[in-house]
Amino acid sequence: MPRFLVPRTCSLTLLLCLLCGQASLTEAQQPRPAEPLPQPYYDYPYGSDMTMRRTLTVDEAVTLALSNASAYQQSRLEEESAREDVRQARAAFLPQFSVPLGYIGTTPSQVRAPGEPLTFSHVSASAINETTAFLNASGPIDLSGKLRASLRRSRALLADTRAGTLMAKRELTLATVDAYYGLVLARQKRRLADETLALAEAFVNLALRRQARGEGEASDIYRIRSAAATRRDELEQARLAESAAMSLLRVLTGVDFVTHIGVARLTQDVPTAAADFLSYTEEMVRLRPELAQLDAQQEAAREEARLARRELFPELSYSFNAGFDTADIRRLRQYSGGSAVISLNIPLWNFGASKSRETQAHLRARSLDLQREYTVQRLRQEFYDQRAAALSALARIKLAETAADLAQQNLNLIFVRYRQGEADITDVIDAQGNSALTRLAYYQAIADYRTARVRLEIDPSQRVPPRAGAPLPRSPDAGGAKCALNGAAAEPPALAGLRLGMTAEQAKFLFPDLSVEAADESGVAKASVVVRQPANRPSAASLVSEVETINVEFTDGRLSFVRLDFPHTDRWQSTDQFLSVMAVRLGLAGAWKPFYEWQDKGVRDLHALQDMALECDGVRLSLGIGLEGIGVDQSPHVALEDLKAARVVEQREDAKKRGQESGGQRAKP
Repeated sequence: MPRFLVPRTCSLTLLLCLLCGQASLTEAQQPRPAEPLPQPYYDYPYGSDMTMRRTLTVDEAVTLALSNASAYQQSRLEEESAREDVRQARAAFLPQFSVPLGYIGTTPSQVRAPGEPLTFSHVSASAINETTAFLNASGPIDLSGKLRASLRRSRALLADTRAGTLMAKRELTLATVDAYYGLVLARQKRRLADETLALAEAFVNLALRRQARGEGEASDIYRIRSAAATRRDELEQARLAESAAMSLLRVLTGVDFVTHIGVARLTQDVPTAAADFLSYTEEMVRLRPELAQLDAQQEAAREEARLARRELFPELSYSFNAGFDTADIRRLRQYSGGSAVISLNIPLWNFGASKSRETQAHLRARSLDLQREYTVQRLRQEFYDQRAAALSALARIKLAETAADLAQQNLNLIFVRYRQGEADITDVIDAQGNSALTRLAYYQAIADYRTARVRLEIDPSQRVPPRAGAPLPRSPDAGGAKCALNGAAAEPPALAGLRLGMTAEQAKFLFPDLSVEAADESGVAKASVVVRQPANRPSAASLVSEVETINVEFTDGRLSFVRLDFPHTDRWQSTDQFLSVMAVRLGLAGAWKPFYEWQDKGVRDLHALQDMALECDGVRLSLGIGLEGIGVDQSPHVALEDLKAARVVEQREDAKKRGQESGGQRAKP
């Protein structure tokens, strides 16, 4: 799911004061091995049902596309066919061997003198029964040069098809690269749409609270709800675009529609310098297969003209026979021997047909020459355009990164001012939209650079062996009414052994280093611990061993909030993937929902806007990797929260604020 950009310079204190509500997370005490969640879990409401997963790099996608049924494979078959034409043209120079066998039987002649022996009746026959058997060798002698011209034409056509194969390979590679980065960009757009919708819903919740305190106006509610509806529409469009982009890449690579395609993170290895562009010069244009194909077609046209001109040259052929031709099969030796036939055919006139074919071939060669000049200019234009596009995108990456950071800082400040009543809701909506646009511009610049850079290569394909995808079971049906957080026992949910409702002393038994602060005016006492080697660890030791810090809150002396923070990383492709792993480890199957689908949209900080959660019976278990910015800043976490306690604290804070405001008004003269 998309993450909302938060600059690393933002302090935790600022994040904690930005939003109004609370986040929640839980871990079931006992896993359910009978119903494991799929690994990984993905939700695409408009796509095909996916039971497999496969992560592809752009090189692997190109490799799969080149081996898949496509115009490139057809071009390879045409090249093989042209190679056979060359083999046939070479064979035309060699004699053709055959064994002609024949028997001719005629009736005896009815006219003969008395006493004469029987004789044949047909004048073309040499006996009543004639049997022939020869070993024949025949073929042409290339006196006119037609065979040599035909061979050269076949070789030129082979070069034509070979260049066509390279062109088809290049076009397929570029189409696959475009489709790959199209999916990467569509996924980023969906993430941003998801994130902006989550933030818009958070604004709705905040506006409703301000109106309940008498601070806001009804127009603010209508405006922010309209903005939230617009964001939801944008999310639906982004989901559809992502599904279509994945389908296009599946068609090119041959990946089945039941397989989810994972892609590399767009912000990995972001280019920063243009020094290697010195190797890209205009001379590379001369090596393009388009020009090689036109040169081969020109050569074939010249050979066709030469072949047509030699149609009026004398043609010499030969035929050699060795065998027998006898009327009596018992006298083979007498009628056995050899024969040779040399034929010379001198064409005189074919009414200008050969001359017309020669002229036609010359015209085709001239046309191809003009086409080559135009193609050179077009390829030069393409070269300079793509080089300029790559260099421009390289500069845009730096500018967009700066703009995204500034837009995020502006959004944070505007939101704080709005909560304090110093900014209008329109300012918040504008800041939110500007933040999303600047981050999208950053991702677009990276994608533009990579697609323009690959077009500068003569052969952009890279043969890298693909990695096979792992089988994935189908997602279990989560539509039942049973709460996924309810275990077999009627006990509250727990996370890392910390159970909602336990006292501080019970928590310290599990984590002796836990230092609990004094409760504030709302009855909330906070505590945190850096995980080292706690001795009294329950069955969740394998999960907690990876945790960096644990933050808890006690409301009226009872545990109401637990959050496990893992070390910062960039290993996760998305919140979906993190969910798929953690849900299996927590043993929870259910309808995990994004922030904008939560029943209680109160969150503690911006990072919770991209969390996925299970909510039921006043308890919320949420998890996520935080709001990713434009660098390596994933903050994986799992949290469990008592929503009833959170609402009590919220009511106390609102009552306190109303009391302060009324007291201030009474103090005025």
